[in-house]
Amino acid sequence: MRRNRELRLGDVSEAAVPARNANAGVVALIMTSMAVPSSLTFYIGDSKFYAARLMVSILFIPALLQMFGKGRRFVACDAFALLVGAWMVAAPIIGGRYESLSSAQALVVEFLGGYFVARGFILGRAAVEGFVKALKVLVAIAVAAAMLDHISGRLLLNSLIGPIIGMHLAWEPEYRGSLLRAMSIFPHPILYGAFCTVSGALFIYARQWTFVGVSILGCVLAMSSAPLLVFGIVIAVYCYDALLHRYAWRWRAFTAMVACFFAYIWIVTEHPLSWIIANLTFDPATGYFRMGTWDRAFYNIGLSPLTGYGFDEIGFSVEKDVFDIATVDAVWLVMPLRFGIPIIPLLLLANISAYFGGAGKRGRQPPRDDDMQNLGTGFTLAIWVFMLVGLTVHFWNAMWLLWGVILGIRAGFKEDAAAARTNAGAYVTGGMSPLAAGDLAAE
Repeated sequence: MRRNRELRLGDVSEAAVPARNANAGVVALIMTSMAVPSSLTFYIGDSKFYAARLMVSILFIPALLQMFGKGRRFVACDAFALLVGAWMVAAPIIGGRYESLSSAQALVVEFLGGYFVARGFILGRAAVEGFVKALKVLVAIAVAAAMLDHISGRLLLNSLIGPIIGMHLAWEPEYRGSLLRAMSIFPHPILYGAFCTVSGALFIYARQWTFVGVSILGCVLAMSSAPLLVFGIVIAVYCYDALLHRYAWRWRAFTAMVACFFAYIWIVTEHPLSWIIANLTFDPATGYFRMGTWDRAFYNIGLSPLTGYGFDEIGFSVEKDVFDIATVDAVWLVMPLRFGIPIIPLLLLANISAYFGGAGKRGRQPPRDDDMQNLGTGFTLAIWVFMLVGLTVHFWNAMWLLWGVILGIRAGFKEDAAAARTNAGAYVTGGMSPLAAGDLAAE
């Protein structure tokens, strides 16, 4: 039987990135570095690093060289990601908070480093499937570490790493009710829970059912409200997609239903956003605390809307409100508090442009590749996990870096789609689905 040589999604980038073994090595390096707890820090000169931050710093320039290689092309998400990084550096300069520059640059290195390393090296079927395989190993390590937390009754890695780096790291665990909240290889249980939810979204669409179960177990071990609830949403979305997979209008209908839900909340509740935040938690007291955090954060953002406060103290009041000194557990609040309101639309556009867009006239389509279509949908869902969980979680260190990696991989599907359309001889959308891979979902 002759092998079908028709061009499919994922094949274009395989030709553009011939060093497949090198790319597999890069994926292994990134995921191995993420398995090293970010609390294990070290200095090179005056710069502070942990393993994953150092790895993306080393790979950043080679990744850019890959992106400028023959056959590669840029997508809109690249520009928005650059603007996010540029504004995080510009805001402290404009606001005269120069002492915040080093911390801002560290965030830029993590986010842009993760993004462009993924854009440069994790492109095409082999590299994306290699990433999913490496993620399975990372999830297995993380869940095993979380189980050790539960078995030992303490944050085991912190208790071991503290003496190594000469710092006192909290090893006594938090409890929710009578259940221990595992931290695993992450600096907080909520980050570990978010990681399991992001991974679960990818595994569902990669049809890796064993690791979907492992990810759910990881979420339960973390005992974190928002990741568990969002995992439930992920499963509901997958069931909806599986039930109506024959109908191209399913995502339009889904978008309309979500819009109607939020419109209803907006109409019938006095504080819609506070209602959503409060209901993303299991503990009502935690929900009310988060509502107070959001209300005070809005007030403080209004005092410095353009550039935020950098990494200085928040607010200008002589007598601090309790919420001025409390931790702000929401990435959509922390970012404008640090860098001003402009960071919000830039970060939103970076996320949305990674999967949405590419309208054009109908024409001859490249043949479908259902596996790549499903993986693309999984990465889109993972992006939405970051955005939704981010309403009650602030991401830092390895999770902030992983957000950049997921965006970079998903943007690679758009590069694939653009190249596939060009090689098919027509600029098409084929009934674009916002959640489908590479804008190539058929009607």
